[in-house]
Amino acid sequence: YVKNKIKNYAYLNSGLVINFNGEKIYSEDGLLDLLKQKTKNVNVEYPIIHLIGNDIEIAITHGSNYGEEYYTFVNGQHTTQGGTHLSAFKESYVKTIRDFYKKDFDVNDVRSSIIAAVSIRINNPIFESQTKTKLGSTDVDSLGLTLRAFLNDFMKNKLDNFLHKNDKVANQLLNRILQSEKERKEILAIKKASSKIGKKAKVHNKKLRECKIHLNDKRY
Repeated sequence: YVKNKIKNYAYLNSGLVINFNGEKIYSEDGLLDLLKQKTKNVNVEYPIIHLIGNDIEIAITHGSNYGEEYYTFVNGQHTTQGGTHLSAFKESYVKTIRDFYKKDFDVNDVRSSIIAAVSIRINNPIFESQTKTKLGSTDVDSLGLTLRAFLNDFMKNKLDNFLHKNDKVANQLLNRILQSEKERKEILAIKKASSKIGKKAKVHNKKLRECKIHLNDKRY
């Protein structure tokens, strides 16, 4: 438990060397190293996208599994339950992807199989519990800059620029989204077909007669 805490601290403070029980714990590339560690046994769809700005750092990739996987931090605190910063990231990520590809992708298709790490620093963070595992703050600073606006501006600038400069990654990411869309529609079609078959079997079962009179009904 302590070692994992120290590793996270090293990821959040790249270049810092921590000596723990004779072992040197060190990270040169911050959240990029964290995501490499978390995905070492995962087949990722494309190389990890690593974005850094003032008071913010983000690493993103997609795996082959279903679901969404996030590692979020606020002022060095591991927010295991996410919070407002995670919600703002999800929203800004989907918006940036839609704008870049100029397609109104379904939210689930954009985020399906995503693996991401997000670290931000804000003034006077407010958490929803004493354990500080979920952020409740809506603003970045006392000037009224919201987390939503902060994340949107950062992603619109950094992620959009990255995808424009890295065509191969942009195509791999697009293929992942299209694959998720295809799988979702196939599953939906199967569910609809199964539902129709089930209804047809119930209504047209030759062994059953349509019920015209119920028990205790008055007959005239």
